[in-house]
Amino acid sequence: MDETVLNWLNVYAAQSETFDRLVSFAANNALPKGVPVAMLFLFLWFLPRADQAYARVRLIALVAISFVAIAVGRAAALLFPYRPRPLHNEALDLELPMSVGPQTLDGWSSFPSDHAVLYGALATGFWMVNRWAGLAAVLHALLIIAFSRVYLTLHYPTDILGGAAIGLVVCLVLMRPMAALVQRVGVIDMAERWPQYFHPLFFVMLFQIATMYNSARQLATLIIETVI
Repeated sequence: MDETVLNWLNVYAAQSETFDRLVSFAANNALPKGVPVAMLFLFLWFLPRADQAYARVRLIALVAISFVAIAVGRAAALLFPYRPRPLHNEALDLELPMSVGPQTLDGWSSFPSDHAVLYGALATGFWMVNRWAGLAAVLHALLIIAFSRVYLTLHYPTDILGGAAIGLVVCLVLMRPMAALVQRVGVIDMAERWPQYFHPLFFVMLFQIATMYNSARQLATLIIETVI
């Protein structure tokens, strides 16, 4: 399946510089990649409904779950055998899109896709809060995340499927205990009592999700290197 899908998509690679650049923009820029997810969070946060308080509990839980999902995805990439990305697999003889260089992500294992892990977890969480929001998140993950990364030869289709499955399982396993913890701590009460503090912090968390926790990872790396 991997070769079939890659070869089918690769027919269109390097045929149009505009198209290749648009796909690269979708794959790497937070505006099409992460902002729609942040907008879904805020839409559901303020959406009037009978069980709004519990919906908000699940959304806060999903923020925490997204962080765990990224950590699990990174751990899986380190624990599973190294898998070269399609663009580094000479046996496939793929034409690289114009926006991709031969050294792109060199040394990073292809399985699983971090992006698929995160967006799989988010789509599952949104689905548990609101079916239409969940469907929108699934379509976004397929069109913006999955398609772009396979077309750019950054991942095999099975990297995407495996990552999405990991994200789905992480969310299903953690949603109930994480939501219970959020209720026990009284996060929603704090949000209502001190909105001037809560919403700026909520914005920071949504920013981290929208950017795949890149700035947080860079800060963690800096701290570790400084300490060591």
